[in-house]
Amino acid sequence: MRRAITATLAGTAVVLAGCSAPPPPDVTFYTDGESAIASPMGLCEVGKDTCLQDQDAAVTLPTRKGQPVQISVSSKVADSPWGVVFSYVDRDGQQMAASSRLISDGSLSYTLVPPPEAELLIYVEVQKLRAVQGKLVETGIWGLTTRQRA
Repeated sequence: MRRAITATLAGTAVVLAGCSAPPPPDVTFYTDGESAIASPMGLCEVGKDTCLQDQDAAVTLPTRKGQPVQISVSSKVADSPWGVVFSYVDRDGQQMAASSRLISDGSLSYTLVPPPEAELLIYVEVQKLRAVQGKLVETGIWGLTTRQRA
């Protein structure tokens, strides 16, 4: 009897452990010899009313002028189209914004090479997109802020 109860409790623990929600997908940013793993700042599932939101989830890395940012996404991000938007300060001190092409081939990485006129990248954001009623809508956001390396 005791063995049957122990086996039942062990089986229940395995079932309960299997029912826990998987962690949200993350994105790794790498620049100028350092890397940081970002959790989503926002993550929504199409058809659900609530979204995960954490504006403090953006990570920060030091960088220098002209340094590329390598971005690695999980397969949960790459299972739908995604892209990169970024902002930088140009030679005249103006803040500019730009974006990558839409990545929809299942690629798990992208290298952002700053434009030649960029003095410093300020912010890089990965956006996961999903087609809803013929439009692409943002369903996930991961962010990187940069600071100038001393």
